[in-house]
Amino acid sequence: MKYISLLFLALLFTSCTSSVVNIGIIGIIAIFGLMLLLFALMFFLIARRKKQGEKSLVKFNNDVYLSLKKLSTPQQKVDMLNALIERINNDEKYKKDTEWRDKVLVKTYMHLAIVYYQMGDEMQTMNVCTKIIELDPNDSMPYYNRGSIYSNMGLYEKALQDLNKTIELAPDYASAYNNRGLVHEKMEHYYEALADFDQAIELEGSPIAYYNRGNTYYELGKYVEALSDYNTVLAKLDDNGQADLKKEVEASIDIVKKKML
Repeated sequence: MKYISLLFLALLFTSCTSSVVNIGIIGIIAIFGLMLLLFALMFFLIARRKKQGEKSLVKFNNDVYLSLKKLSTPQQKVDMLNALIERINNDEKYKKDTEWRDKVLVKTYMHLAIVYYQMGDEMQTMNVCTKIIELDPNDSMPYYNRGSIYSNMGLYEKALQDLNKTIELAPDYASAYNNRGLVHEKMEHYYEALADFDQAIELEGSPIAYYNRGNTYYELGKYVEALSDYNTVLAKLDDNGQADLKKEVEASIDIVKKKML
């Protein structure tokens, strides 16, 4: 608008007749209106293309899922997905639109990560998560999954880095706080762990987060707080499929009560 104002001033102070000035101003307004119309059309086309692209990605993702269901062994699924990745990378059509290619590759690698995880192959799962991060560094889930695997492997510093990134990208994801709290607890950063469990409880209030916070209170010798959290867990537990956790909590309650005697 700054430059348009200067242009208006230049026209107003020329020695031309008023009719010429009026025509000039009307012409400029018309051009400006046309520019706005063209910008609106451009944004509309971009939005429509993006929406169509999202629909295509959903269809592609669903097609891959259905194809995997038809295969009987995990290795067959791995082979199919690796063949698909190679085909995408070598396809001339995808080479012309690398942004679209990367989006398709991310969906494919996500399926591959799930298969490797189901196979119990944490190293390959972690490697695939790294591939996804390279293609889309703004997706929080690969950081979360890789960070959880680092934690299982005892690589706590690396786990913290990934879980910190997860929380940066997805600040409302309760499980990320819970898992980071577990890493802090293993590193004996008990107060940092409590802060993370507090946040997980505030966001979701799951029994697991209460149980983990109770364990951290126990490590700090805060038995009253630990007992309160353990009792909260029992109150929140369902009877369906949580019998093992219930036994663990009841055993923890017995230990805490003995400590309080």
